[in-house]
Amino acid sequence: MCGFAAVAWLAAGGALGQTETAEAAGQPLSVYAQSWLGAVDTDRSWTLEDQQADSRLEGDVGTLPYIGGAGSRMWGERLRYGFEGGGLLSWKSDSVRLSSIGGGLRVEIENQLLSFEVFMGGLLSIEPVPGLRLYLAAGPSLAWARVKNDDDEAEVLPSAAGGSTIVIDLNSREDDFSAALYGRAGLEFEFANGFTLGASARYIEHNFDFGSSGELKLDEVQWFLTLGSRI
Repeated sequence: MCGFAAVAWLAAGGALGQTETAEAAGQPLSVYAQSWLGAVDTDRSWTLEDQQADSRLEGDVGTLPYIGGAGSRMWGERLRYGFEGGGLLSWKSDSVRLSSIGGGLRVEIENQLLSFEVFMGGLLSIEPVPGLRLYLAAGPSLAWARVKNDDDEAEVLPSAAGGSTIVIDLNSREDDFSAALYGRAGLEFEFANGFTLGASARYIEHNFDFGSSGELKLDEVQWFLTLGSRI
């Protein structure tokens, strides 16, 4: 799925020629493919402006799941350097409750959120003991997200501070793009057969503006389990 195109490009796009070049220069080339499964918690990440009450409403989207993958090329032995590239897919279909900072529940809507991200960055790893690899990666990322309000009528309740209802464009679909830099740190165990198992933490700040449907800010740490192998 996500990231497999990048894995294929990293693994097959001139891999034989680059391997021969690296070996001829005395620098071993390692090529890995990984599958990622993870999640990020979103606390007050959805915001909506209430123009009538002159207040800002905040909502918790909940836990967003991620699935994807990446491929990497690294040169060296115990200390390796190289690059990685891949993609991530996230989705959520649930209700979002928006409330004012100093009041109670204002509005609850049903929506669907879908996002897709591609990234590529530099990679540095070290193998302190045989079979254990620690690594750092960083680079640019481009993400697309779509939100679809799927509600016949939002449930609107007054806040503790009073005020009128908020205006939401129901049954709408909005798209937006975001570009940002990411940083990732992790560890990975490599077994004798080349199979790898690990975990990583990744930080990136993506901001999406969905117009009348509000704004979404994803700036929490993403956690991943990784499964892969040496190619």
